[in-house]
Amino acid sequence: MKRCFRVLVSGIWFLWAGSAMAQEGDSGSWVQLPGTAVDISINEDGQAYSVSLDGGTWRWDMAEQRWRRMSGDFARISAAIGNRPWAINSLGELSQYNGLWWEPREVDVLDVAADTQGNVFIAKINGDIWKWYALRNEWQPIAGTAKRLAIGKSGLPWAVTDAAKVRAYDGDVWRTYPGRARDIAFGATDVVAMADDAGLVRIWLAARKRWEIIDGVKDIVSLAVTPQGNIWAVRNDGLIFANGGLTIDDTSDEATDLSATVPRPKEVTAPVNVATDAVAEVAAAPVDVAPSAIAPDVVVPGSSNTEATSSGGGSGGNNTFTDPVTVTTTDAIVFINTLKSAASLAIGGDGSVFGLDGAGGVLRWSNRRNEFESFPGELVRITVDRDGNPWGISALGRVFRHTGTLWKQITGATGSDISAGYDGTVLLTNAQGRIFRLNDAQTRFEMISGTGASLIAVGPDGTPWIVRSDQLVSRCDTNPCKVFAQKAKSISVGPDNSVYIVSTNNLLMRLDQDGKFIRVQTPGHTPASVAVGPMGYPWLVSDKGIALSSKFFDRDEGSDLMVANATSGDTVGTGETEQVVSTETSGIVFRKNMRFTTVPMDQRTSAGQVATASDGSVIIGGGSQGFEKYDERRKKFVQFSSNLVDSSRTFSSVDIAPNGDIWAIDTSMTAELYRERDQVVKEYSVSGFSPSEVTVAPDGTVYVTFRSGSDTYLYSKAENSEEFKRFSDFSQVHVAGAGTGNDIWIVDKSNLVRQWTGSSFDLRPKRGSQKASSIDVGANGTVYIRDTNNALRKWNGANDSFDEVNNAPLGSIAVDADGRPWIATGGSSPTISRARD
Repeated sequence: MKRCFRVLVSGIWFLWAGSAMAQEGDSGSWVQLPGTAVDISINEDGQAYSVSLDGGTWRWDMAEQRWRRMSGDFARISAAIGNRPWAINSLGELSQYNGLWWEPREVDVLDVAADTQGNVFIAKINGDIWKWYALRNEWQPIAGTAKRLAIGKSGLPWAVTDAAKVRAYDGDVWRTYPGRARDIAFGATDVVAMADDAGLVRIWLAARKRWEIIDGVKDIVSLAVTPQGNIWAVRNDGLIFANGGLTIDDTSDEATDLSATVPRPKEVTAPVNVATDAVAEVAAAPVDVAPSAIAPDVVVPGSSNTEATSSGGGSGGNNTFTDPVTVTTTDAIVFINTLKSAASLAIGGDGSVFGLDGAGGVLRWSNRRNEFESFPGELVRITVDRDGNPWGISALGRVFRHTGTLWKQITGATGSDISAGYDGTVLLTNAQGRIFRLNDAQTRFEMISGTGASLIAVGPDGTPWIVRSDQLVSRCDTNPCKVFAQKAKSISVGPDNSVYIVSTNNLLMRLDQDGKFIRVQTPGHTPASVAVGPMGYPWLVSDKGIALSSKFFDRDEGSDLMVANATSGDTVGTGETEQVVSTETSGIVFRKNMRFTTVPMDQRTSAGQVATASDGSVIIGGGSQGFEKYDERRKKFVQFSSNLVDSSRTFSSVDIAPNGDIWAIDTSMTAELYRERDQVVKEYSVSGFSPSEVTVAPDGTVYVTFRSGSDTYLYSKAENSEEFKRFSDFSQVHVAGAGTGNDIWIVDKSNLVRQWTGSSFDLRPKRGSQKASSIDVGANGTVYIRDTNNALRKWNGANDSFDEVNNAPLGSIAVDADGRPWIATGGSSPTISRARD
């Protein structure tokens, strides 16, 4: 932590002690202090600061013996010179208090340590250590890595590494101390204390070269030492305990025996193991910010404490093997803000972290690059098997798995949610809430017991866990399922059988050994969904759509990019479709900032309409001035000859087919539908109806809305056919957009957005509150609308919402093969804009 001695006061110490509760052990020496905290810090002058569970910043008033609120909301804090603390917020932004307000100093910071001599060190999210030089107003790097920092009496840093090792810097090299720690702190009496990896408080006995336990508290995640050598300790639930207070006047003329206040360990306590790598460096990965709860020891059902026993040779002894990913961690569950966006997450048994972005694009986390990297595929539900291969469900409910080289459809299977377990079990739910298990041949899903499932998660022994349609959590290893008195909107089960949920009131909770869900603190963040990985370490998606990690799983990432680049197949599929039931798991409201570039054109067209094709073609047109096509080499639109152009024609709707056909509807006199192929123009009609809108799907199918009186139907014509047939009996179609694999979207005459589910046009989002005036679908399934307030919005299938796009110009829209929107603005000064990469 910090070279800030973390402290208390002694003026009314015994008033607290009379009513406070200590933990186990030597209960007489520890008392509970007022308030709660996730971090606490004290300088050599005895000035204490804390950050509360809700992120509030507090300063200890020694005169009145109470906490006083300061400005700012943070996750970590370090006392420094005078009333000038340093603090880090949940976004990793570091600030220094100047006495009046907080001044920003750095970004991507994990921990900070300061002292009263002006020394300030920070640990960056990637583990690098930097020192502040105030005179030059700059940071300079120093050797080493850290996830927690403290400053020793010499003004040099001590560190807790990502591997929990304790190291001290002597100005030249880092020396490794024995033991493993979560946090470390110093006091003015040269007391060095740590919270070890089991959550126990220990102090360093230099003469014996070992750490000794201070009994009486446990589950400690943060601690501080007062100038008098007393220890303050923050438990994983935020409660603060201390074994002594601060004195108000440390400058008294009376002699004071400070050694009397130094905590004395019991001689019977066994020392911790001594680290053997005395000076070796540890490569750092991004690490954690704010402490939270500790997962309990959980035994995988059907196993003997997750240990597999086999006969030894010769003597007949037993060799015991424990798969480490199935053992629940005893470390604190503490979250770091990755500063990267995701709509949902899933973690495999090997530690592979996959996710979906707001448009359903697949993401894969890279520890090496501290980034989500794009992975082929578009899904609305995702899970990861024990080998690190993703599985998922498309927007049409089709089921896919990645074999390591390609996306493969599970033929005939449709579903609403999916989960892969550590034992190889894959479970599926459908829109009716039934549960299915994948057969051993991985060819079909077979129905098992359990109904009413909206969400599914599978335990390491294949046990189904569900969130029902009434949002109650259930375990379905028996019939009927065991129902828990707990509602949830997200659920995940780790390889260690730890069960995590996000409750309907946005709390992260974990099932304890008593069968109750207990809260896990997420200071500074509101959880929206959860995924659990090896050893029970969870990742979260916050309500802001940000991924939060409690562990960066060590794995070989060397082939990740090769797998992504070499992946064949797609997540479009064929055959039956099914509605993917919205569970509204995230509650995330996305607003996307998008930059647009104006594309030059020959200026001989009105640019009233813009159209794209799956082959990458983009055309504009709409009036008698002709059509222009985008020239990729020249980065501009260039006019081309078309026999559709006529001084008497004005086109209200235009699209281009993958084979280069141009389809257009002329509304200058009576509405007419035309196709131009190789400069030959042909007219199409449906008896008794007038065309109003045309759109072409990536497979060449042409969709046209035809109206008669108050009814408007959607008609379609296959590429190899010359006849339009009615697509459905829905008679209130206004405009339509067509994607791959029969993914058809419309805006109805009430301006409500709908998607074709295989049998009907259902509202999107399912709550049916989104209105639009126009719509288009890209070849990759990306959907954009222009809402009735003229805002551009993008469909977020994972969140069942349309996300607003900021900075978009007004005009008609078309979505290209890469999912990029193009916008045409007509009028006297026409322009064409495209979203930037």
